[in-house]
Amino acid sequence: MLALIAAIPIILTIILTVGLNMAAKKVLPISWLSIVIIGLGYWGMDMQHVAAYTVMGFLGSIDVLLIIFGAILVMNTLNVAGAMSRIQGMFNSISEDARIQLVIVGFAFSAFIEGAAGFGTPAALAAPLLIGLGFPPMAAAIACLILNSTPVPFGAAGTPTNAAIAAVASELPAMGINPDEWMLALAFTSAFGMCIGGFFIIFFTVGLITMMFGKKKSFMDAMPVLPFCLFTALVFSLVSLPIARFIGTELTSLTAAAVTVFVLLGCAKAGFLMPKEIWRFESAKSESKKDSSSSSAPQMSLFKAWIPYLFISLWLVVTRIPQLGLKPIVQSFSVGLTNILGVSNATWTLKYVNNPGVAPFILAVLLAIVIYGLKGDQVSAIFKKSWNQCVGAFIALLFGFALVYMYRYSDANSTGMDSMLITMAKGMADLAGDNFFYIATFIGTIGSFMFGSNTVSNVMFTPLQFETAKILNLPTLIIVALQNQGGAIGNMVCINNIVAVCATTGISGVEGKLIRTNFLPWICYYAILIIVAIVAMNTGILPEF
Repeated sequence: MLALIAAIPIILTIILTVGLNMAAKKVLPISWLSIVIIGLGYWGMDMQHVAAYTVMGFLGSIDVLLIIFGAILVMNTLNVAGAMSRIQGMFNSISEDARIQLVIVGFAFSAFIEGAAGFGTPAALAAPLLIGLGFPPMAAAIACLILNSTPVPFGAAGTPTNAAIAAVASELPAMGINPDEWMLALAFTSAFGMCIGGFFIIFFTVGLITMMFGKKKSFMDAMPVLPFCLFTALVFSLVSLPIARFIGTELTSLTAAAVTVFVLLGCAKAGFLMPKEIWRFESAKSESKKDSSSSSAPQMSLFKAWIPYLFISLWLVVTRIPQLGLKPIVQSFSVGLTNILGVSNATWTLKYVNNPGVAPFILAVLLAIVIYGLKGDQVSAIFKKSWNQCVGAFIALLFGFALVYMYRYSDANSTGMDSMLITMAKGMADLAGDNFFYIATFIGTIGSFMFGSNTVSNVMFTPLQFETAKILNLPTLIIVALQNQGGAIGNMVCINNIVAVCATTGISGVEGKLIRTNFLPWICYYAILIIVAIVAMNTGILPEF
């Protein structure tokens, strides 16, 4: 009974988002208010602790909010300057085979945008680019939704995985676990399953598109590019896995995707692993192949267009590799509060120079303003547009963090009850038992489906998954990784992402068809993640915590 009462805010969230289709920015303040009422009226908390933990949650969200704003700011700056158009134009010179274009643009370039910006930007850029290359809008939408799953745990400089770590970081020292070591282990574990799934999902997506939109309606039309698909997954994995294990979350998708893009472009130019016969859509027009850069940014060199991203990558590399000695320096700059509103364990710290939103994202924007010669009114418009794009996510995350902190610290009560989080975890452990391992990924997907974000899913459900794993003596690292991975593959069927990609491709009204189409690859990826986790645990491949 107690577990059910504790779960009311989450149940309310599901009803409002899934049942009534309300936006997260409206739902999470309501859910926060419901947990405040339960905390005060049933759990025996006092107003001082409720207010302190709410403020602590608001402040705790700043890390993530800065990254989101900085990432979107970079993207909008490149768009206004014409640099993004020049980068997109680069892809017009690749193979005329639509299957090769799909892999390079739909997976590799989309993964790069995910690593650099995240939060819905990959589909907004990659899908229209595919349409410009001759893809039917529906094919572009399906492909981008499915393919933008593998890099998602490390989108926007690692924000989803960092959010998962932040949600449980305070619990780790008491368990004798070094948070930095656990972060690297979680990054590798999350990346390992996603990369293995990538070997399947890239080729499956090509086959799905040829079967649905090809002249022969045959999955077998994808077979000639199977070696290229496997090579793509191999390159991405060989770069991302060592970075995740030894450097951290910020560079994992960003660097792996950048390397993959340029390796694949080189392969296409050299004819390496290219199919003997060109496969194209019946509706493809030759004029769609023209270089978009000729009209968008004729005077900008490709190198100049890439400068901000090169700066971002270089900054993250030199400040994240411990051996270079800069990591302790950037982490030394911090601001914080203790005893918030007089509550002893209500504390907050922000390492602002170490935050990718500040450095390098905002620094990259300042650099771009100079090198692209942007004017004051352009800069003002960029900041205004970026703020308008982010404000909804900001509201959702502010109250999402406050909700999670209320769940975690509600043991500060006069009744002697466990926190609502522990109470829910005990109830879930009793209900699911040993089968909980198999539903952890599903919980992550539910979070993405509800909120349209793996980051928010991790903020909401990582603490619950972590505590439930402890109660059931399951490896917390594996369970949190499955949560993170579930949120990533949930992007395929997330209603917010589907609505957004429909809008950018001009096919509004087919949202239901997209969900039905993407359900099968979601199921397949889900099964792969579970199998990989089981095999990896039994063979000792993954770190142990």
